[in-house]
Amino acid sequence: MIKPDNLDGYDKRVTENCEQVLVTLLRGFGPWKNSVYLIGGLTPRYLVPDRPPKVPPHAGTGDVDIVVELQMLNEINAYCTLEENLKRLEFERAENSRGAKVSWRWRAQVEGGVPVILELLADNPEASGGKVQELPTDGNVSALNIPHSSMVFDHHKTKEVTAELLGEDGTATETIRYADIVSFTCLKAYAFNDRFERKDAHDLTYCIEYVPGGLGAVVDAFRTAREGKHSDVINEVFEILRKRFVDDDQTKGYQKDGPVAVAKFELGESNEEEMREARVLRQRNVSEIIGQFLKKVENY
Repeated sequence: MIKPDNLDGYDKRVTENCEQVLVTLLRGFGPWKNSVYLIGGLTPRYLVPDRPPKVPPHAGTGDVDIVVELQMLNEINAYCTLEENLKRLEFERAENSRGAKVSWRWRAQVEGGVPVILELLADNPEASGGKVQELPTDGNVSALNIPHSSMVFDHHKTKEVTAELLGEDGTATETIRYADIVSFTCLKAYAFNDRFERKDAHDLTYCIEYVPGGLGAVVDAFRTAREGKHSDVINEVFEILRKRFVDDDQTKGYQKDGPVAVAKFELGESNEEEMREARVLRQRNVSEIIGQFLKKVENY
């Protein structure tokens, strides 16, 4: 499935539909809802509570990416509840990037006829050296192994969200567990490094820029987290950010693929001189933000 590669390709209504899907799923999960954590492109909706014009618009998303604890896939009652919910909501299996149907990605048609994609993710360190791959299960539902995604279990926030349930089943309020700025930044950095999608760079940069408390709050969160059990992951992510966003002896940071991805995603690819200048300015801004973040975290 090909995602839009620019801001104009995303629709606010689809993001709201994604929220409906998430709340509806949680409503039907019973006690296992506490084992579900949101990552991915819907997360900035909660990490950055301010809305335009106070902050620039975030792209939104057409996907609901949730990390499930492995016990959900191994515990028969939890697994059956998950499968029954997908069937009840008329989800059907969706395709991977090669066009093959997979059991970790599901599609549902919601209001407006635009499909919402649900991706079930997990972290199994024993799965072939931690590669990204589908985890085997005995039923019709599986999860995609995403290395390090379990850090969201230790680094998350919660928010009560009210939404109209799919199927005209009324309105419900559910507690969403979503990645905090540490786990979100780390997982987005890995994603951008691995698959080179512009939106990953946009998501990462947007939240660092506009999370409540600004850059100081991000720095404080990473300083604390770096002293914890995920320090190796965080240090590896810092190297990725340096490689993709920051000046080195050979290349200016603003010329690297990270800032360029953000600028092209947000501003388009027009060759008009004014737009080219605007992109370069944005690229310099992005490189400076990431560079200052790394400098402040590492020099205190």
